[in-house]
Formats: sequence, C-alpha cells, structure tokens
Amino acid sequence: MTDHRGSDRHRRHSGEIAGPAPFVICHLSFVIVVLIFAASLSTAASQPPALDELLARATAYVSDYEQRFSLLVADEHYVQEIRRPDAVGGNLSRANPGGGFQAGGVVRRQVLRSDYLLVRLPDGGGWMPFRDVYEVNGSKVRDREDRLVKLFLEPTPTTFDRATRIMEASTRHNIGSVSRSINIPTLALLFLHADIRGRFAFTRSGEEAMAGRTSTVVEYRETARPTLIKTSRGRDLAMTGRLWIDPATGIVLKTFLHAADPIVRATVTATFRPDTELDLWVPESMEEFYKAERDFNEIYGTATYGTYRRFQVTTDQRFGEKKPGGP
Repeated sequence: MTDHRGSDRHRRHSGEIAGPAPFVICHLSFVIVVLIFAASLSTAASQPPALDELLARATAYVSDYEQRFSLLVADEHYVQEIRRPDAVGGNLSRANPGGGFQAGGVVRRQVLRSDYLLVRLPDGGGWMPFRDVYEVNGSKVRDREDRLVKLFLEPTPTTFDRATRIMEASTRHNIGSVSRSINIPTLALLFLHADIRGRFAFTRSGEEAMAGRTSTVVEYRETARPTLIKTSRGRDLAMTGRLWIDPATGIVLKTFLHAADPIVRATVTATFRPDTELDLWVPESMEEFYKAERDFNEIYGTATYGTYRRFQVTTDQRFGEKKPGGP
C-alpha cells in the first residue's frame, strides 16, 4: 500500500489547494455576487424617481385627495397688511445727507377670522373655496352659526348662488387695491390633476428638506392658452411656480404660485401638514404678496388653518336636484 500522506503534505506546503477548498471559493464568490446585487438594489431604491414617474405619483395623490372629502371646513385666521416700502427722497444735499429718506412700515392691518370651506366640484373640477368672515379685528360681524356648512349639508338648487353671495360679502373686508381670486391654498394642487397637468411644463429643480423628509422640488410653467385664470380685464394670466413633492408617495408638501401681468404681480405660498384624525394632509398656512404697478404700497397676507372637519355629501353640479331613481 502506498502512503500518500507525504505527497499530501507536499502539495499543501507547495501551495496546491486540496480537499474542499474549491467549494469554499465558489461559496465566497456567491456571497460576493449577492452582496453586490443587494448593494445595487439599495442604490436603485435610493435614487429619486424619474420626473414622469414622480408626476404620475403626484397626480395619483391628487386624484385620491379629491375623493377623500366633498366638504372640508376649517377655522381660518387671516392677517392682511398694507406696507409701504422704504424710500429714498430726491432732495439729497450736503445739508440733507439722507436725501429725505422715508422709512417704510405697516400702513394698515386687518385681522379676519372666518369659516373656510373647500367644496369638491363634480367631474374632477377641483375645489371651490368659500370664506365666511365672522370677526374683524376682534369685533364680531355676525353670529357664528356655520351657515355655509348648513348650505352644503342640506343642498338646494340655489346652494352655490347663496354661498357665492356670502363669499362676495366677505371680500369687502379685504384691504388694498388688488382684487384677489388666487388666494386658495389648494389651487396649485389642481395643476397636477390628470385633466389639467398637460397644460403645464414641468422640470426638476433639486431636493429640499421639508416636513421632516426629503422632497423633490419641481418647477412648473403654464403653456396652454387660454390660461386657467384670467385677469379682471379678461386677459390671460399664466401661472408659474414650484411644487415640493415627496418622491416616495407623491404627497405635495408645499406649493408656490406666481402670476404677473403689466398691471399687477402676485405670489401665493401654501404649506401642508398631516392631520392624524382625518388621515389627510391639510393646508397649514398660506402666504400672499400683491403689488399693483401704479400703487406704491404692497399687500401681504398670512392665513393659518386649524380645527378641520370633513364631510361627505352626495352632490352634483346642480345642488339639490334629485338623481334618477333617487328618493
């Protein structure tokens, strides 16, 4: 019988691999391949989605948001100010080195408290806002009896007309020379609606921390004509701005809207927060700025929202009309 132990020792000492070593190498190779594959999956998961996918998620979010309520009611605290910017006078001289500098500041301030309603329109028409002011600068202007809420919870064919009259009556408490029609915190959400998104061009503009998460900033520009919103003189008023979108869920965390024509320019910024009781992201605040070309003063507004209540009511475009087969 030949003794191979010496030759085995020789192979081991000479660097030859014996026994199960090839299996060990294959096993280690498999582990390395798995780790590389897992790392590639992790890297792919951490990459932000493409712009088309991001917009698709945001549109799906807006579509779901639209179905979550037909009537959303909040308490609104709305501060409006007319401010005069700093100005340098024209009488600059050695005796008057300041040139007649005039310091700016708040010229007038109005604080409104209102019932604020967002009413879902039929057929994907977005939301119509209604504001019913009940207090101005701490003084009551009416009893607070939720009259707008009652109109929509007990609808009739004249509900929209009556609510619109209440809304128009509330606008008399606005201050400044600019008529406001875009001071709606959810307005920019409408631009992501499936039926409207095609009217806008979108571009990615980076990332930003927002509400404890990383958001993707998307710029938008209205390209279709006629525009969604007109001026008081019937001219096109194209919207531009930015959206802060959660890339994983499509949730819109913040919106910025800019509108301008030769007569007036305006900006509206809205932020949203989660309401745990409603399981819904709701408007938290809205900031406005208006500047008329021929007016030296500037208009600022800040509205905050709380005590949300959600209602689901069965309505169509003509409130109160009985549906076929209905009672």
